[in-house]
Amino acid sequence: MRALASAVSVVLAASGLLGGVANTDPASPSLIAATATGRQALPLPPPNPLPPLKTPVWTCKPGIPRNGCGQDPRGNPTDPTLTGRYDDGYATTLDATVVDADGATTTEPLPVRHDPPIDCFYVYPTVDVLSNPTLRIGSNPPTRRDNETAVTLTQVARFGGLCRMYAPLYRQTTLLDAITAVLVPSDTQTGYNDVHQAFLEYWNHHNIDKHTGKRRGIVFIGHSQGVGIVAKLVTEMFDGKPAADQLVGLYLPGGDVTVPLGKTDGGGNDPVSTFQHIPVCTRDGAGSAIPTGCVVGYASYHRDTTDPPNGGTGTAPDPQHERICINPSAILTGDDPNARTPLHPYLPTRQLLRGTALAPDGGLTLLFGDYRAPDYPTGYFTLPDQVTGQCYRATGPQGRLTWLQVNGLEKITSSNTALGLHTFDLNVAAGDLADLMRAQSKQWAAHH
Repeated sequence: MRALASAVSVVLAASGLLGGVANTDPASPSLIAATATGRQALPLPPPNPLPPLKTPVWTCKPGIPRNGCGQDPRGNPTDPTLTGRYDDGYATTLDATVVDADGATTTEPLPVRHDPPIDCFYVYPTVDVLSNPTLRIGSNPPTRRDNETAVTLTQVARFGGLCRMYAPLYRQTTLLDAITAVLVPSDTQTGYNDVHQAFLEYWNHHNIDKHTGKRRGIVFIGHSQGVGIVAKLVTEMFDGKPAADQLVGLYLPGGDVTVPLGKTDGGGNDPVSTFQHIPVCTRDGAGSAIPTGCVVGYASYHRDTTDPPNGGTGTAPDPQHERICINPSAILTGDDPNARTPLHPYLPTRQLLRGTALAPDGGLTLLFGDYRAPDYPTGYFTLPDQVTGQCYRATGPQGRLTWLQVNGLEKITSSNTALGLHTFDLNVAAGDLADLMRAQSKQWAAHH
């Protein structure tokens, strides 16, 4: 089973579905040609996108029945504590087990803010091995499967204590699509259209605060395939437009966000850059204000920093550009952006993933490689003062690699040569991203 999971990861890396996006236009012919085989994809156009859904489908949306993120319409817990929920009603705590270096454990309750003042909009990564819906024709909608719920809970459910969480389902490019893309380019437009449709429902009907009459601030969160979709959506609706004022932050790890060397954005006329006017997050020391409306992103690895890299997630598309590495911990502390800082990971447990003895990672077993979710009674576990992160840059035969070097998780999961710690990009710094969201929300509210 673990060997199969590793093979799945290799295919995903070769496909680009886990490796991020240099071209953020899902309508373009897919980049998931046969990199691993050395063959070129046949010059066939991608299939036409499917008709739109009759109505958006959600894993998490405040107030819906069986909301996966457990929030009422105001973003408050529907249960006595914030609870993750699968479609069949299985519920899981979102608290964490604190595992000290000596093995001692305590329970850390998830702090929840009453009436969270901002919203989060999240697009999940590649988790569908086969199409969802199974019969991919017409407007057949996707259904909430365990794998989509599990990855949503793993990556963003803890942010629900700080924001109202919106997480649509979408008819994504699947692992099977990645394999067959050697012959037939994948339909990537349908997935984007589904997310765009869901976002418009949110933007037109839920973003305006009923009490103040003002638009609410937004944090966009995406990972891997989800980064490409978020990037296109933000480019269309926010980049260089008045709506950008609503951006609290963008958390886009594992997606190869690109900037010109030495710059924070594309400047308005750089087609290779992911964004033209939305900068990466920077901070001039602990005495300066927390930046808002900016991007945090990185590719996480644990690798020998003295070895020249040979490609992989985070590799620059050309010598004039680089993938970003923005360490959220360094933004919070005001340290040098390349400083080594403590990280605060939150990783999923068997309880969160509905794991079993044979499949401890539940519906994500095929994607989690050699990770074995531990059997703690909480939804997550964390390792205080045991993990660090530092941005590195190095050049190898395939070009410049930019990555977040993560030390301290070696006994828990291994770092793939092509992917690094990609599966857990959001988790390795989940506590830092939550603290950054809290700080950015406060800073944004002070000026709105």
